[in-house]
Amino acid sequence: MSSRYRRLILAFALVGLGMATASSWVHYRVLTDPTYVSPCDINATFNCTQVYLSRFGSVAGVPVALFGLLWFAMVALVAGFAKPTDGESVAGGYLFALSTIGLAVVLYLGYASFVVLHTGCVLCMGTYVCVLAIFVLSSLTRPVSVMRLPLRLVRDIRDVVARPAALVAALILLAGTASLVAFFPKEGTVAAQAASAPPASAEARQSFEQLWAKQPRVDLGIAAEGAKVVIVKFNDYMCPTCRSAEMFYRPILQRFETSHPGQVKYVMKDWPWNSTCNFNARTTIPGHEAACAAAAAARMARDRGKSTEMVDWLYANQGTTPKAVSEAAAKILGVTDFDHEYALKLPEIRKDVADGGVLNIEGTPTFFINGVRLPGAGLSQENFELAIDLELKRPTP
Repeated sequence: MSSRYRRLILAFALVGLGMATASSWVHYRVLTDPTYVSPCDINATFNCTQVYLSRFGSVAGVPVALFGLLWFAMVALVAGFAKPTDGESVAGGYLFALSTIGLAVVLYLGYASFVVLHTGCVLCMGTYVCVLAIFVLSSLTRPVSVMRLPLRLVRDIRDVVARPAALVAALILLAGTASLVAFFPKEGTVAAQAASAPPASAEARQSFEQLWAKQPRVDLGIAAEGAKVVIVKFNDYMCPTCRSAEMFYRPILQRFETSHPGQVKYVMKDWPWNSTCNFNARTTIPGHEAACAAAAAARMARDRGKSTEMVDWLYANQGTTPKAVSEAAAKILGVTDFDHEYALKLPEIRKDVADGGVLNIEGTPTFFINGVRLPGAGLSQENFELAIDLELKRPTP
């Protein structure tokens, strides 16, 4: 492999490694902080969070970004330790094989992103460019036939072991990747820890209590039905941040159900980003084509006492189609005429939309706790729990 091609491939591999690392970090923050807003969430068309939290963002619970990080690291190692040669390049053969696999993966991910989800990730697109460049460059290096690589693999591994620097780099790569995969939080695991989290310090509690007491309250017109705390969430089942918030707060709400039965009421209000059922939405946001059908399906599930099963399916299949929602409702709920029931639920969905319009809902999720509007996508787990606890102890007017 010529020095020129080697340096170019190494450069693209390092750039791609940086982008994959940034993607992994953003995915980590999205999973561990419900209030985090990614800097690459530019608009509905370019939104990293929506891509990462889609069904295409992870494989067996492992973020795709981590696989990209491993792939670019492997390419960088091969290019970095490649020996110059005027004939067929063995390193070029390995790079060509890796880049062929990488190209196939990014073509699939690109299709999933732009055709299925209708949403792009800027960081992801950067890695796609790097993979394509590496594929083109490796194909120009006169690589040894890929068919001959399996026969050389043992000999080349021995060569790596015989070179201390290459061996140390390979071991660091393997150990680092294994650690990231093992310790990277799975969706929902961080949220589950909130159920057993230690209480906030007295100082933090006092500071939050003072701030909370100053917040304005609005009457949402929802009957408490004996509850001391009414939590309202304006939600779109096709919204990744809505799903993330649900996973974060569900364990906390379940704990209050046990410790204060009947005292905390949780109300889900619909705000689908789809102009078919949301007259406040100027257009349908790409990836939300099934938002209206999802809202109706969730209501059908409540009528049948199967809300959790249906809601979990909707959150797990964001970016899906109305037809798929209808089929899932038939399978999970036994709905035989989805269109008929959808028509019956549509006025209820539009009533929520009208309520949200009065409250100037501009994003999902939007939470209210006893009429206090939470900032952004919500509070941290600690403060969310504190707010509920304060409202439980608040004197009834």
